[in-house]
Amino acid sequence: MFALPAEPIPTPTYANTDAMPGVRLAELAGNQRLPLLLNLTHKLFKQTHDHGIINEFAEAMGRIRGRSCMVMVRTRDCPPGTYRITRWRTPDGVELVPPVLHEGQVNAAPVRAGGLVGLITAQDSPQMARLDGAPDSVFGEWTRGYRSLVSTPLPEKSQPADHLILMDTPQDRWTMELLETVVLQANLVGVVIRNLNIAKSLREATAYIQAEIDQIAEIQRSLLPQEVPQIPNVKVAAAYATFDRAGGDYYDIFPDPAGGRKRFGFLIADASGHGPSAAVVVSMLHTVLRNMAELPSPDRLLEELNRRLFARRIGSSFVTALAGVYDAEAGTLEFAGAGHPPPLVHGADGVRELELDGGPPLGILDTIGSSVTTRQFAPGERVLLYTDGISEAMSPTNELFGVSRVARAMQAAPSPPSEPDAVLRTLDDAIRAHIGTAKPGDDQTALVLERR
Repeated sequence: MFALPAEPIPTPTYANTDAMPGVRLAELAGNQRLPLLLNLTHKLFKQTHDHGIINEFAEAMGRIRGRSCMVMVRTRDCPPGTYRITRWRTPDGVELVPPVLHEGQVNAAPVRAGGLVGLITAQDSPQMARLDGAPDSVFGEWTRGYRSLVSTPLPEKSQPADHLILMDTPQDRWTMELLETVVLQANLVGVVIRNLNIAKSLREATAYIQAEIDQIAEIQRSLLPQEVPQIPNVKVAAAYATFDRAGGDYYDIFPDPAGGRKRFGFLIADASGHGPSAAVVVSMLHTVLRNMAELPSPDRLLEELNRRLFARRIGSSFVTALAGVYDAEAGTLEFAGAGHPPPLVHGADGVRELELDGGPPLGILDTIGSSVTTRQFAPGERVLLYTDGISEAMSPTNELFGVSRVARAMQAAPSPPSEPDAVLRTLDDAIRAHIGTAKPGDDQTALVLERR
């Protein structure tokens, strides 16, 4: 049980340099300690557990200054004057007490009192001592032969130990300067361990949050129409893509809850922001829509949504929305907007933007004052409703996709009798060509209605 020798400290030699006269550089190639220290730094940052950090540090320091008997002691959570040994490793690497790797194992270590360890850890300050090499009253032969000792408290309480004790056979092994070095090094290791544990906690918290957001996103997707209602003489297609796991876009298509006339409502909306807060606002929209006793006109529908959102406003959130009603008997479309891009109509005269006398986004004012625009929905016409994540898609050169490109994509799509999905495919291809490999910066939702 003897201390292993340290790497010798070479005496540097100096040589002149042609690059700068008057400067003599030290020849350090023969110093084997410097590569050990640099390699230790790299290894420490690659460790994923605190015991790995301690092992790498102890191994490197053992090669640099000679291996000592290492004892790690836990006084935290123990009665006054008592302690637990969380590791006891001899200079030749024998683990008399295997390392406690996590908090769950601490309680399995027996509580002890007295002896050399009790004396050294009684004070929460660095210690240095000379020993007589005799067996200990508590640990017996484990302390035989050791003649010198240093110890330091470990203030980083995220590791299983509170004190580090190093014992060696030479009586003059430790000096005050070396004690100061041990205190500094041990606490620097504690900082690395703390950062490791913080990073681990952050990863666990992030994984938990992401799992919750994924569940929110799944719930949000379940609020979208699982199947489109059968609308006489009208085909419908929809596309929905979120910028993040949970998005702020929403659309719905639904028959008049009161029955009677063949009237169908549709809504496309964009809640401000992204993530869970936007998803909560979307769920509020869905709840209001699905609890209406009858289908009102689009302007009244928006006013009702606004009233509910304004009364239960979440922070500074707001919602742009476009509501519509299709009357299958009259063949008419009614629209009303609240700060939302107006629909595009593809008819016999090409693609044009429908003019709306809309109001501000929902949830900002107590009333929005949007007006209804009514038009005949002629056979062969298509209507495209979309969120601004489509028109504001950005190219690598920071150029917006723009309404004009949306209109051109709609114009380029195969005409009826091809399915309205053709518009969505053509539009998606155009957006992808515009943004390249970049990730979209916002949710993108589109709804196409086609009159047969």
